[in-house]
Amino acid sequence: MKIISILLLLISSSVFAMHHGKLDVIVFAIDLEINQGKEESAVSFVSNITENVKNSEPQTLVYQYHFSNEENKVFLLEIYPNNEAALFHMKNFTGSKWEAGFVENFTIKSASILGNASSKLKDALGPYTEDFRSNLYGFDRVAGELGEEISKIK
Repeated sequence: MKIISILLLLISSSVFAMHHGKLDVIVFAIDLEINQGKEESAVSFVSNITENVKNSEPQTLVYQYHFSNEENKVFLLEIYPNNEAALFHMKNFTGSKWEAGFVENFTIKSASILGNASSKLKDALGPYTEDFRSNLYGFDRVAGELGEEISKIK
């Protein structure tokens, strides 16, 4: 929960949506547990999928796995500038070897989708979560400064 609070301070959908028509940030905040016996495999998988996302999804702004020093807990943070970029990620993931590897290595404990998710994105994420949280209030000074640069990412 601390990570989500910090994240919301750094990136606010309302600032992007109000001041930069192209941006309506979508955040995936996912708590995972490494499946029993998959500790080494999970690390290798994360390395490979991260490289794939970095090379094949230029609009993905943040894609980070945070491993706990204790237990088998992992937090996955994904940030997209808009619904289209998040949908592009889901199209690359669903039914792929990446989805199979993800399910083999991890169990989703909770997944929250933050931002103004479209009905298409909600449908694509339906198998993983029902927790969609639209932005109602807030501001982000940092995002206000970076919004123009982020909107140029193609």
